[in-house]
Amino acid sequence: MRLRSGLPSLDFKVAMTGLPHSFFANDRMLRLLALLACLLMPGCALFDQGGANLSNFRTVVLDPGHGGYDHGAHAVRGMDEKMLTLDVARRVKPLLEHRGYQVVMTRTKDTFIPLGTRTSISNSRADAAFVSIHCNWANRRSASGVEAYYFNLHSAPFAGNILREIAGSYGSHSRGVKFARYYVLHHNERPSTLLELGFISNPKENASLQDPATRQRLAEKIAEGISKVHGGRAPLSTSGS
Repeated sequence: MRLRSGLPSLDFKVAMTGLPHSFFANDRMLRLLALLACLLMPGCALFDQGGANLSNFRTVVLDPGHGGYDHGAHAVRGMDEKMLTLDVARRVKPLLEHRGYQVVMTRTKDTFIPLGTRTSISNSRADAAFVSIHCNWANRRSASGVEAYYFNLHSAPFAGNILREIAGSYGSHSRGVKFARYYVLHHNERPSTLLELGFISNPKENASLQDPATRQRLAEKIAEGISKVHGGRAPLSTSGS
């Protein structure tokens, strides 16, 4: 995923608790007014999360970004984003299964999956949470750090839990938890977040992300962050199964 400036989106810096902490954006007043207008509208989508339940999800939908002809961001050296994200997701899956979660991956190989299909996989499961895995890119090679995005405010703590774990896992720093209207978040009815694991346009971060040991550490931290809301393991089924 490319980091581009000047996009018309709201951008929050979120405190470690996952709650809105301060507001950073160009045209700050215009964007604040847009937010207030949404909050005053009945059924504002920022708070509408359907049947999602952050505390009771037992299924995790892992979404490795891009795939197939969609390479995502191009690394300065080594694997591109589509393969890095797939490798990390494959590493997260058994770690979550060991913690008692059911895990579904939106793709298991280098294939293109439409965004609508990715969200449908999540929305079709009432007990799901959704984690989209990406790597970042910027024209400025010094850009660095990890970040997490959410659309629905109820997903902010979920995003924050994971970001706290992955920040610093390989020497990277946190860029914060941010609001964004990414399709896989905006059209998702479940607790959901999009993770940016670092900049593969940054030679130092890219070198780390190309290392399998770094990707394994990231996978372990992602699994820890996902399960943190349940104390480290999936909740028991309410049906007793």
